[in-house]
This record gives sequence, structure tokens and C-alpha cells, in this order.
Amino acid sequence: TMVRQSTNNCLEFDGSLDNGIVSHEYGHGISNRLTNAAGGNSCLSNEEEGGEGWSDFFALFLSKKPGDDKNTPRGIGNYAVGLPSTGDGIRRYPYSYDMSINPLTYADMAASTEVHDIGEIWCAALWDMHWLLVDKYGYSTDFYAGNGGNNRALKLVLEGLKLQKCSPGFLDARNAILKADSILYAKANTCEIWTAFARRGMGFSALQGSSASASDQTAAFNLPPSCSTTPTATANFTASDTVLCSGGSLTFTNTSTASSGSVD
Repeated sequence: TMVRQSTNNCLEFDGSLDNGIVSHEYGHGISNRLTNAAGGNSCLSNEEEGGEGWSDFFALFLSKKPGDDKNTPRGIGNYAVGLPSTGDGIRRYPYSYDMSINPLTYADMAASTEVHDIGEIWCAALWDMHWLLVDKYGYSTDFYAGNGGNNRALKLVLEGLKLQKCSPGFLDARNAILKADSILYAKANTCEIWTAFARRGMGFSALQGSSASASDQTAAFNLPPSCSTTPTATANFTASDTVLCSGGSLTFTNTSTASSGSVD
């Protein structure tokens, strides 16, 4: 337990002793340097950019505790403001896959365009993606050589940073992660990625608008057709005859067809 004592013996909390804050601030160096690395580190100054969200993601990723699961509430900056580790932290909501704990979506951006509020929405989607991949591949405590879902999530985030254009909006950054999955994992995680972003309003039909504006986007929560699990069908039946006399019988044949999913 580390604390800093002031000269008048009153307890003060120093953000330099908060692992999450340290990871967050180093994270800005990562996201700024990797975005358009060849063109300099000034590509994350547009209005709709996820800089604060990437940094929160790195903080969450590096501070996961044994026993944490996808629904565990995770606060940012708890120590620095004198809250216990189970506290809500300094964001509007703690991070969690459970949308009753963290309900933020792309639809909420225009209501509050402060940079940390914007970043919360981006991090919420990244954190959801992380857990969907952990569900699929398991969790590895080896950050360097592991092959768990957490390792894959981090690789996708880092490769996405390298692939995205200068001044990316949220959908630009989402598409870069999808491209990263194509390069690194032959699109093995396409639907997990889409699911994570769609549940936070960055779905197949979402519109970004200008990345220079944080208030002109249109949220959508749908998946691309290739990832849809909702079956669609055309119901059709044929009868053995068109005229039925009293006491007779008809045989109906089910000729219904499914265009996606399965139909019983």
C-alpha cells in the first residue's frame, strides 16, 4: 500500500501511484504514435476520435484481477479520488459488458462531446470485444506469448491503430480493427467484432458523418447479414387438391424456405 503524506500530515492521493492512470497516460503515447506513424503523431486531434478510450482500454487490460469476468464493474482513477477498487471511478459509468451497468452507446455521443465522455463510448466497445474474444479463446496471464482472447484483442487494437487513417472517426477505427482481423486471423473473429460494436451503436447501418464533428453520427445496432443469427423464411404450403367433398381429406406439403438461419 503506497500513500503520499503532505507536509501538514494530511493524507493526499497521488495519481502517479494509480496504476490505471499511469497506464492510461502511457496509452496516449501508443495511440498517437501508431496512428499514421509515418506521418507524425498529430492525427488524433479531430472531434470524433477515441484517444481517451484507447487509453482507458489499456488501463483495464493491464489491471484485470483474478476472478474478474465480463460483467465485473471496472472503474478508472479510483485510487486518485479516494475510492475503493470497487468504486465507480472518474467516468460517468464503470466499464462492464453488462449494459445495465454501463449503458453508453454511439447514440450518446452528441449529448456530451467532452473528450473523456467521447472516449468512454469507444472504450466500452473495445472492452466488450475483449470479453467476447475471451469467451471464445479463454484468458492468458502471459501478455507477451499468450494466445488467449485477451492477447488477440490487444493485437487487434494495436494493429487497428496502425491501419487506420489520420483523424479517424469511430467507424473508421472499427473498420481498421476488422481489417486487422483479416490480416492477423483470416477474419476468424469478424462476427465477434461486429457484435461488440453493434451493441454499442456502431453496427452495420451506423453512419459516422464527419470525423471532424462529434454530433453528426447516426447510431445503428444491427449486424451485417453474414453475422445475423435471426432466421428469415418464406412460408409456403401446397395442397393435394383444390376441391374437397364432405368426408374427404387434403394433404398439405410444407415448401417453406429459409434464406438465413434455420427453419423448423
